[in-house]
Amino acid sequence: MSEPARPSAQHPRPTRSALATATGLPRNRGVTFPRVLQAEWCKAWTLTSTRWGVLAAILANGAVALYMAYNARYATQAPAPRTSDLLTLGLVASQLPIITIGVMITATEYSSGGVRSTFLAAPRRGLVLAAQALTSGIAAALTAATTLCLTLLALQVFKHDLAPGFDPLAPETSRMLGGFVLYALTAAVLGASLGSLSRSTTTGLVSALGIVFLLPQAIELLGSPRLIAVLPGWAGALVAKSDVAAAAAVDQIGVALAPWQGYGVLATWTLAALLTALVRLNRTPL
Repeated sequence: MSEPARPSAQHPRPTRSALATATGLPRNRGVTFPRVLQAEWCKAWTLTSTRWGVLAAILANGAVALYMAYNARYATQAPAPRTSDLLTLGLVASQLPIITIGVMITATEYSSGGVRSTFLAAPRRGLVLAAQALTSGIAAALTAATTLCLTLLALQVFKHDLAPGFDPLAPETSRMLGGFVLYALTAAVLGASLGSLSRSTTTGLVSALGIVFLLPQAIELLGSPRLIAVLPGWAGALVAKSDVAAAAAVDQIGVALAPWQGYGVLATWTLAALLTALVRLNRTPL
């Protein structure tokens, strides 16, 4: 009888990375934070609210600055306003569209139903929330920096009506301009956190605007002005005010709060909201 044929040796199955190398295809690196961030950045700029928010912030800040500069031309008895003061004066108006950008970046996922597709592609929910928060902050910071540059350019029309000696590198001025950008960045992240926490564009916007705008007014009407110092909008805006304006604001309510301490209040609120949104995202179903 003939000897039975021996089975051929088993060759190991090539790995995915080996196949990628052999075929010249890029290796699949999986879901990484840079990839998630890139995806969220692209999605953010496809939203109409992001583009309109950027435009509204620029126009609001510029309109306030130009209006005050125009009035200074005819207010001959008053001292000429400083350029640095006018650049940051419109923060109270421009923060509204900036906060809206943050809320819409996270909350639109739920209202449109795209949140399931997002977390199917990127199962690590905390990674997605971090990318959305960072996207909101970067978009807001770029918007704020662009707003300052364009407002400064527009104010050149009234340069003879303004106080001379604008130095962006002076300690007070650099703190005001940098604080303007930091406030916008942090406020947008706060909006993104509230949008993710509420999972509704309407609820997110109402809660964000209520905390920043309406709550200080309500507390003042109730006769407890000192409580305003712990609110993120009022306290955080101190970092973008001049030394004189910040001192006058805190003296009016009877508290001792430096501009950077006020920004710390805003940062604390933002961190608390972001952590709360993360807990809800991980512990509750979509």
